[in-house]
Amino acid sequence: MPLKNQPQARNKEPSELDLSALEELIMTSLLKQELYGLQIVQAIDEASNGRRKLAVGSLYPTLHRLEKKGFISSRWGDDRPEERGGARRRYYQLTGLGTNVLEAVQLLRINLSSWQPA
Repeated sequence: MPLKNQPQARNKEPSELDLSALEELIMTSLLKQELYGLQIVQAIDEASNGRRKLAVGSLYPTLHRLEKKGFISSRWGDDRPEERGGARRRYYQLTGLGTNVLEAVQLLRINLSSWQPA
């Protein structure tokens, strides 16, 4: 039972179009390929000509959040590179839902850029 004079929490369902800029960048990097974490960082760095630096401390919580939303999936790789002490890499890819959400967000941007007041 809620306490008196306390606002009740609203059960607001998040919109699929509610992507942070970082979520959108990560999903865009995964649009046509499966990548492991450091490849995502490298893709964003290179695509932005070094203007967008993604910290590993931001990357993995965002990947986990996207996976929880069902927008991406992941798998452990079979490779165990010696230079990494035999540690396996985790590979990420967009799901069908993730692709649909990303396309909807990109369409919204296109529609918004051409919007004219009546």
